Amino acid sequence: MSSFIAFRITMSIVLCPRPRHRSLADELFKMTRFFHHTPTLNAATQRKYPINGQIPHHVVTLEDADGTHHHAQKVSKILETIDTKTHLIRLISHEPPIVRIYSILEDKMAKLERKAEKKALERKGKIVTKEMKLTWLTADADFEHKIQKTEEELEKGFVRVDVKFVPKRGVRAPTLPEMHEHMQKVVDMLQDVSNEWKERSIFKGEATLYLQSTVKKALELPSKEELEALAKKRLEKRERVLHRMDKEKPQEKPEDSGDLR
Repeated sequence: MSSFIAFRITMSIVLCPRPRHRSLADELFKMTRFFHHTPTLNAATQRKYPINGQIPHHVVTLEDADGTHHHAQKVSKILETIDTKTHLIRLISHEPPIVRIYSILEDKMAKLERKAEKKALERKGKIVTKEMKLTWLTADADFEHKIQKTEEELEKGFVRVDVKFVPKRGVRAPTLPEMHEHMQKVVDMLQDVSNEWKERSIFKGEATLYLQSTVKKALELPSKEELEALAKKRLEKRERVLHRMDKEKPQEKPEDSGDLR
């Protein structure tokens, strides 16, 4: 019986060994393998044109602002030649790896310019519809003022304006020919900036003109001065945030030397 129990204990140890306590060397080896096989940045989120130590190439070619190329050198060597508080190295080409040195202000301005251009392109082609309301009796200065406002809207480009004519309460509505004559007058006054994109609608004394802008506007991008001012503002804000974060860091207490005096 005792022999059988001893046999069972032996087999359980062989077939189901207890987990071995990992030594520090084992853990370090595991961590080394993990970092060796894990990319430093996720491919989906890695920036296309990284800066400074984030540049994935060991050796790169430095390009001047005028396009002149210098001999290939290590990124670390180029970093030693700049003050990273005021300047940075940005990768501008992967194949072959080429970098440029920018001031932090210049780099921020370039980012803001790309962002503004992207936003302008997104806005372009999106047609906004506005409305202008007139009565059949609107005339003289009031009429001229409303036409001017409508023209200003149409000059913006990518705009449609519905010009609505409504009868005044207690006053006879104009006849159908009179309505068309009145509407045509508005069309003629705005013909330099618009055309009719939809058939006119007339119902129970009310009518609507459907005008759309014919103005082709160029992309409205901020000037160099505006970009510089905005970039400075953003960088100053970033500095304030970093300064506040530094102040909020818990101060390390000096270690007690243990000397008794």
